[in-house]
Amino acid sequence: MKFLRTTKAVAQVDNIVYAEKAFVINQIMRFLGKKKLPEDQFIKVLALVNKYVNDEITLFFQDDNIIVEFIDEEEESNDDVLASSL
Repeated sequence: MKFLRTTKAVAQVDNIVYAEKAFVINQIMRFLGKKKLPEDQFIKVLALVNKYVNDEITLFFQDDNIIVEFIDEEEESNDDVLASSL
């Protein structure tokens, strides 16, 4: 939680904590635990999670797959290899 509070994944306004990204990240971490991915793919997913936290991409699940949507088209050309290699 400390890490998430230092990022945009968790925000608190008065007594309300907004944590939509934290829930997605939790779902991804559970997915990684079940899949037993090779270390290089695990690192790629963590890099994508970092980009998600920093609002560079959108991550969500569809049919038990992690889907990556790029927010900036320029960024897509730089990271499509990373995302498509999962």
